[in-house]
Amino acid sequence: MTGSGEDRRLRGVGAWVFSLFALLVAFGAIVVAGQAWSRSNDAKDSVHKLATGEILGHEISVGLQEYSMVVPPTTVAAGKVKFTIKNSGTMTHEIVLVRAPSVEALPRVAVATSDRLVGDVDEEAIPESDKPGEAEVKQGATTTKNFNLTPGTYVMICNIDTKLPGLVRCRWFRLKRSLNRSAPR
Repeated sequence: MTGSGEDRRLRGVGAWVFSLFALLVAFGAIVVAGQAWSRSNDAKDSVHKLATGEILGHEISVGLQEYSMVVPPTTVAAGKVKFTIKNSGTMTHEIVLVRAPSVEALPRVAVATSDRLVGDVDEEAIPESDKPGEAEVKQGATTTKNFNLTPGTYVMICNIDTKLPGLVRCRWFRLKRSLNRSAPR
């Protein structure tokens, strides 16, 4: 009968070990659930901040050169937005900020003039209310401009007039993505 008492003792120790293991697993599950709850609340807070514009910035860096613009990020909060514009090109460039769904939606010159070729963006046909601002940047220079932007989609164009011989005419070019605006804070 000594073997039977030992079996009981081993079963008792085994039950304690199993109970302890089950308790540790349950405690681990509670910790994981608590972390998931916390992350879920953090995610909800981030989504709320994004929706109200609190997480978005108010600054945009623009890189200019011949026939290209580089503009990350494409989403900023509505209100006063600071544009830092660097011209790495070999001539003066400009940005004209226009509220429009796309570059394709902008009016075009139908009859060539001394200032514009057929197909150029017709800046004069864009309502002033849709042009929150523009900036001209000399070759190699960096300019900072602040624009007050309402929620919407904006595009940037460069339509510099160069009437002097030997200068490259900068026609319109398209951003890879529009500047999408969020709701105001």
